[in-house]
Amino acid sequence: MKKLLLFALAGFMTLSVVQAQDAKADKAAAKALKAEIKAANKVLKQAQNLLATDGGDINQANTLIEQAMQNPHTAKYAETWNAAGSIQSKFYDKENEKMYLKQPYDEDKFFGSLSKMFDYYLKCDEIESQPNEKGKVIYKFRDANAERLFSIRPNLVSGGVTYFNKDNNEKAYELFSKYIDVAEAPMFKKYNIAATDSFLTVVSYYASLAGMKMEDYDKALKYIDKALDDPEVGEQAMQYKCMAYGSKGDSAQWVNCLKEAVEKYPSKEYFYSNLISYYSNHDQNDELIAFADDMLGKTNLPIFNFVKGFVAQNAKDYETAMTQYQAALEKDANYVGAYRNLAICYCQKAQDKSDAISTHNMKSKEYKAGMEEVKDWYKKALPLYEKLRDLDDGSDPDVKTAWQSGLYTCYYMLNMGPEFEAIEKLMNVQ
Repeated sequence: MKKLLLFALAGFMTLSVVQAQDAKADKAAAKALKAEIKAANKVLKQAQNLLATDGGDINQANTLIEQAMQNPHTAKYAETWNAAGSIQSKFYDKENEKMYLKQPYDEDKFFGSLSKMFDYYLKCDEIESQPNEKGKVIYKFRDANAERLFSIRPNLVSGGVTYFNKDNNEKAYELFSKYIDVAEAPMFKKYNIAATDSFLTVVSYYASLAGMKMEDYDKALKYIDKALDDPEVGEQAMQYKCMAYGSKGDSAQWVNCLKEAVEKYPSKEYFYSNLISYYSNHDQNDELIAFADDMLGKTNLPIFNFVKGFVAQNAKDYETAMTQYQAALEKDANYVGAYRNLAICYCQKAQDKSDAISTHNMKSKEYKAGMEEVKDWYKKALPLYEKLRDLDDGSDPDVKTAWQSGLYTCYYMLNMGPEFEAIEKLMNVQ
């Protein structure tokens, strides 16, 4: 029993020693933390004093405030970020004064300080917006900082344009995007920027364009919707939106974007031609015909008659194809593609008739009547190929090939000797 008591006593003494050591360690840790906080606050105070002193070393103040922003003890203070913004404000004003006096100034420092000013004052406002221990939100800096930033906000666009024109699209995008984003910042609520700034749409367009030039299509798409309704750049913005999705390889969004675009800009070739190509390349003929019919109800563009004719021609429905090509030519008397394809249809009808009578006796009435029909089809094709030759401006070698081979066939089948010899010579046919 005595031995058991001795063990218990020893254990109690050990526990007491450990507790005493823990208490000592906690005290030391608390003392060290207090010293850390005091040192951090001292750095912040030094920066604030330099900032508030006329002739204070602003560069030294900036070095100190950068330490304060990185220190977890002072990074949580609104005062830290307010001081940081005010230091950048001084840098900005110094370069701005040089610019005003037409003296050499540091462009990167000017716009860099401008950008940082927004970052730091917005961070200050974010921290200030948190309720204190009593559940109250008290703003010491919001009004003054908001007024300052609102007055110089247009210079974010100036900076963006400056870098954009120098093809520094990364910096241009940074400044354009900041101009756009701060419109929704709580500290600017009283200015109602989103509803009153008519320039937001244009800046959104240029931010998207900078993203396109960087080939960063996510950045290009981030703001593009804000520009779609702008009367000056909306159409081009829609085109960039389609291009961005196409470049990303997002076929579903690309097609949806094209569909949206043709609803808004039914006469713009970029949108409808890409959608036509998509349906055609994916053998979606039903969708293509439905699209063409829908567009014919909205526009008078001959391209959609041509599309219907093209689908019918591929299906060997030459009658429908010819009707549609003729409708296209009634709308546009110089429609090269319609002349070419209509002539091909006539020649194909001639070939089909020739094949159909090939088993008949050449002296039979059926054969002779059939050959007359064959010639009639070639007679119809001939002026189309001649018109195609007249319209050929040399820009598309396929057009030249079409009218040369077409005339060669027509002259031969119609026994037009001199014309046939001329086209043979032109085509260098041996």
